[in-house]
Amino acid sequence: MLFEPGSIGSMTVKNRIVRSATYEGFADENGIVDERYVNLYRKLALGGSGLIITGFAYVREDGIVMKGQAGIHSDECIPPLRRAVEEVHSADPEVKIVMQIAHGGRQANPKYTGGVLIAPSPIPDKTMNATPKEMSLDEVKAVIESFIEAAKRVKKAGFDGVQIHAAHGYLLSEFISPYSNRRNDEYGGSTENRARILLEIVHGVKAECGGEWPVLVKLQVDDCVADENRLKTPESAEIAKMVVEAGADAIEVSGGIYESALYGNLIPTRFNITREEDEAYFLPQAVEVKRAIGGTPLILVGGIRSKKVAEEILGKGHADFISMSRPLIREPNLPNKWKDGSSTKSTCISCNQCLSEARKNGLRCAQLAASSS
Repeated sequence: MLFEPGSIGSMTVKNRIVRSATYEGFADENGIVDERYVNLYRKLALGGSGLIITGFAYVREDGIVMKGQAGIHSDECIPPLRRAVEEVHSADPEVKIVMQIAHGGRQANPKYTGGVLIAPSPIPDKTMNATPKEMSLDEVKAVIESFIEAAKRVKKAGFDGVQIHAAHGYLLSEFISPYSNRRNDEYGGSTENRARILLEIVHGVKAECGGEWPVLVKLQVDDCVADENRLKTPESAEIAKMVVEAGADAIEVSGGIYESALYGNLIPTRFNITREEDEAYFLPQAVEVKRAIGGTPLILVGGIRSKKVAEEILGKGHADFISMSRPLIREPNLPNKWKDGSSTKSTCISCNQCLSEARKNGLRCAQLAASSS
C-alpha cells in the first residue's frame, strides 16, 4: 500500500509517504525565507515523498518560537514561499505541498516576541523563564482571525493546502489541554469549550479559502507529562472527531510538550529508535483516534524508520498515511530507495542533533555535516 495513491479531501497524493513538518531555520528576522528553504523542499520533492508539510510558520509576531523560523504573518512572506511551491511542483507535478501554521503561545520565545507571551491561562511552562499573560476574549478572537488570514496567505502562495498546528504544547495545543487551560469562559472547562478555538479556526479557514481546499490538523493526543490533569487519548480522540466534523480533511497525531523532556524520553522526537519495536511510538493513540474519525485520513508520525513497519501499519488500517521527518532530513530520497528496493530502513540514528543544527546553521543532518567537513 505504501506506493498506492491516497486522497486527503480533494487532494490526490501519489503515495502514502508524508514528510512531517519540522523547523528549518532558513528565514530572516522578519520571517522571510531564503534560497535554502527553496532548495530543501525541491530536494524532498525529487526524493519521492507524496506529500510535503513545511515547518511551522508563525501567524503573528508574538508567536515566534525560534530564530530563523518562517513567518506567514504578513503578505511580504508570500513571494519566496510561492517560489518554493513552484520549485516543488516543477520537480514533480504529482507532489503536493502543504504549509503548517502555528502560534507558540507560552512556548514562544520572549527574546523574539518583545517579552510578551500569551496563553489560555497564566500557567508558566516549567522549561521557560516567563509567565504568560491570560488572553482576553478579544485576544482569543484576534488569534483566530490571525490563523484564518495566515491560511489565506498560504493559499495565495500556491500551496496545495494548510496544516493547523494543534500539538506539541504550542498555543492551540494549550487551549485543548486541561493541563494548560484553566479558563472558566466559553474557551475553557469542558472538552467542547477547550476545542472551540480550534473548531472556529477550521470553520473560518474553510469559509474563507473554500471548502475544497484541504485543511489538515496536527493534533495533540497526549501531553506526556506526569500529571493526571493532562490531555490524554480518550479525550483527544473525542476532539479529533469534533475537528473532522468542523471540516478538517485529515488528522496527523502526535504528542508531547516542552515539559515532557523533564519526564524522560517522552518528547515528540524521541531518541534511540534502533529496533522495529521502538518505531511508531504514537501507534496506540493513532488506533484510538482512527476509530473515532472513521473514514477521514489519519497520518501517523513518530519514529517510523522501516519500510516493513510502515507497510504493516497501512495494511492493518491503523493509519492511512505514514509521516516522517528526521529520516528525510538525512535521506530526502528515502521514499525512492524504498520504492526501488535499494533500502528497507532509514540510516537515521535518532540522535536529534539535526534540530540543534537547525538552530545554529539551518536544518541538516549533523552526522552527515560532520563527516563531510
